[in-house]
Order: sequence, then structure tokens, then C-alpha cells
Amino acid sequence: MEGHPDVAHWEYDFRVTITDPIAGDITEGTTEGLPWGIQDVEASRVWPYTKGRGIKVAVIDTGVANDHPAVQKNYSGGVNILSPMFTPYDYNGHGTHVAATIAGRATDLNVVGVAPRVHIYGVKAFNRKGSANLSDLLSAINWCIENRMDVVNMSFGMPKVSDTLHEAIRTAHRLGITMVAAAGNQGNSGNVDYPARFDETIGVTAVSKDGRLAAFSNVGDGVDLAAPGDKITSAWLNGTTREMSGTSMAVPHVSGTAALLLYLRPDLKPDHIRRIMVESTIPVQENRSYGKVSSFQSVQLLARHMGRFIP
Repeated sequence: MEGHPDVAHWEYDFRVTITDPIAGDITEGTTEGLPWGIQDVEASRVWPYTKGRGIKVAVIDTGVANDHPAVQKNYSGGVNILSPMFTPYDYNGHGTHVAATIAGRATDLNVVGVAPRVHIYGVKAFNRKGSANLSDLLSAINWCIENRMDVVNMSFGMPKVSDTLHEAIRTAHRLGITMVAAAGNQGNSGNVDYPARFDETIGVTAVSKDGRLAAFSNVGDGVDLAAPGDKITSAWLNGTTREMSGTSMAVPHVSGTAALLLYLRPDLKPDHIRRIMVESTIPVQENRSYGKVSSFQSVQLLARHMGRFIP
């Protein structure tokens, strides 16, 4: 293929796996009230002004269990990259967990997301074991471009750089799609996963309830901000809930916040969204290199730019 006149670039396909360090017990629901991450980013303080209504958020993951009470009202379809004749139903749980942190609406289960009125799309590129081919991820991003998604949640990462993946993300970014990605869970300093490391994505690492960086979090070039990612309760398979930890759990808090901003100003570019979120972060304890996302302060800052006041 190297010398073929119709081939501009080629690279070997490889496997990408979702690995989150801690998975807790599966339960029938939680009595704890709003998930601590939603409380921590203070999303509910801006719901009188924005819930992300009508913003299209794609979750490139293991699919979405669209019959789960937390997501069924906001589920708007999607695609099964692995088996295009089938719906992007989730048989793993990871994608459903992520989707409900963005857009959950099951107050009786106490599973409520950051932006509980967005249109959520399941883009199934990972199988039930949580692995995907690079080529499937490229198809997934192309689907998001073709179907004009506003925000793409990428709660996965890989240690290897892919020029083809970078080109796809660059195209999406140029077309105004906000891409949010996980920094990775190896506890590395200075070695962030791709695609979070690309300049065109918003790279997210995880903090714990105590406001400190979670021990498993990767940090370094490519990380733009932190978000709650330790012991996050959200939707799981068969109408249940589960506590999960990982930078995968942090990413949807940022994707949801991007949707809240886009409802107020649909013309915001990805770099504007990044800047608003970074400028309105809360300091991370014991690590001043990063700030923690605040949905409330982000929306407040945007409103101020628009000449509006949100108390």
C-alpha cells in the first residue's frame, strides 16, 4: 500500500480497551440523594436557566441501555458500528453509566445527570467486553461528524498515538464539535492517554470526594481540567445502578457542562467552551496545576459575557 497512488496514509489497526480501576456493587437504586459529582459541580443551581435542552451529545462507548429509566426519555438513537443492522444497545454497562451522568432523569433512583434535557446518542464502537478496534473508533467519529453532533463524550484512552484518529478529531473540531476525552487511569504523571492528549480535545482527569486528584488519575500535557471521577453512582444494566471509578466517570461531567453552555450560546466554538470551563474552575487541593470543573461557575461566567446575571 505504501506506494499506491490512491493511498495518502495508512497505519495498522489495533485494539483499544476500556479499563476503569474500580467497579462497586450493583444496586436497585440509591437512597443517597443526587450523585455527589452532580452536587460537586453544582449543576442544579443552573437548571432554572439551562438543562442543555436540544443539544446533541454522542457517547462513543459500549452503547446505551435505552430502556433504563434514567436515560430513556433523553435517548435519541445512535448507531451500532460493530453490527449496523442492530441498535446500539449496551451489554457491558459502561456506556449507560456515562450517558446517565450526562443526561440522567430518574429522580426516584437518584440518578440525575449534569444536563438532564440533552438528546443523548449511543455510538457503539466497543463490544460487551469493552474493547474496540481503532478503525471502529474512526467510523464512530465520522458518524458524529455526519450527524452533526454538538458534543462527543470519549470515556476511553490508548497509550499509542494514531495519526488517522488525530485527523478525524481535527476534522470534528474544525466543524465545531466539542470533543471530551479521558486522561487515563494508570496514575501516571506526564503520560496522558490519547485522544485526551490531542490539542483538539478537552482532556479530563479525576478528583475524589475530598477535592484531591484521584490516585489512579493520569496528569500531564493534554489535561485541561479535573472532574468528579471517584465512586460515582450512575445507571447500569437492567434498570440498576452501580458505583464506578475512573477518568471515564469524570469526562461526562465535563460533556454535560459543555451542553449547558451550548444551550445558552449555540454558536460557541470548542475552544471557547474550553476557555470558559478552565477560567471558572475550582482549585484542586494539593495540586494547583489543575482546576476542577464547575457547571455553575462556567454558566455564570458565560452569562456575564452575555450581559446576563445568574445569581
